Amino acid sequence: MKVSTVKRSLTAALVIFALAANGASALAWGPKGHYIVNHLAAASLPATLPSFMRTTSGVYEIAHLGIELDRQKGAGKAWDAANDPGHYVDLGDDNTIFGLSLSALPPTQEAYDTALRSRGYDQYKAGYLPYSIVEGWQQLRMDFAYWRVDAYESAHAPTGIIRAKATLRRNLDEALVLRDAGVWGHYVADASQPLHISVHFNGWGKYPNPHGYTNSTHVHDLFETEAVNRDITEALVAKVLAPLEVPTDTGLVSETETMNAVARYLLGSNATVTKLYSIDKAGGFTHGSSEARTFLAQRLAYGAGELRNLIVWAWQDSINQTIGDDFPQRVRDIVNGSAPYKGTY
Repeated sequence: MKVSTVKRSLTAALVIFALAANGASALAWGPKGHYIVNHLAAASLPATLPSFMRTTSGVYEIAHLGIELDRQKGAGKAWDAANDPGHYVDLGDDNTIFGLSLSALPPTQEAYDTALRSRGYDQYKAGYLPYSIVEGWQQLRMDFAYWRVDAYESAHAPTGIIRAKATLRRNLDEALVLRDAGVWGHYVADASQPLHISVHFNGWGKYPNPHGYTNSTHVHDLFETEAVNRDITEALVAKVLAPLEVPTDTGLVSETETMNAVARYLLGSNATVTKLYSIDKAGGFTHGSSEARTFLAQRLAYGAGELRNLIVWAWQDSINQTIGDDFPQRVRDIVNGSAPYKGTY
């Protein structure tokens, strides 16, 4: 990537931190929290991934794109109405979304919305964050699949003209991978914020409340923005980042496997909701207690670790993908030289 691009990326990162320092409001972590999740995920990618993702400019691009979806809010009524519910899901204390089990969701967003409507709700009221994560993962996997093919063709295509065209497409693939990984990372980070995975999203609400948890609507911003800006550093989060954990490659990952993995991640966040409210009740997020700092660092690390794991998993499974509408071909067959690429350039 050109030096000018690196400078723009670094400048954007500094702008994000400046916004965070001034307490800029956002609806899913603040700018600082999203930057930390994306940056830690990108900076901890293993050497098995393409080198362009692990350069200084690649890491910073993924990092500063973490806030992009919040920057787009207010683009217009149509955009906001369609996209804002993709940042959350209203999961009840019984681990269902108005009766739909998070561990057994329909495979498509359309089927999910249909099932909710039969219960008197819809995806725009309940939120559809699980599908934002699954669909983004599938898109990134396909980005990687085309990059594998174009990188191979740029070196091995039979003519210089085809190799040159493949090189141009490979460069475009790299821009798309960085863009899609960074922007999609916002959703993964949202899911590590417990209040985005709960019906208790802005105060405990009209539910049984034997412990007297707050009903203040300020708790959301206090947790995800104010406390993070004041008490959290990336170094603190990095200390509790879990090691890489990705399923063994046993062939093309199924729709069910992907959804189940995302469901487990969301359930892990939801399980910490009462802990969050307990710390808030003790004034931890207001006064910056040690328990509050530890909890915040763990939640951000949870998001960074999951984002890193999902990126690596998408890369790993991209070799098993099939590409091409007119001439479907397995990526594995193309890049091992057993099936000449039939695509066009």
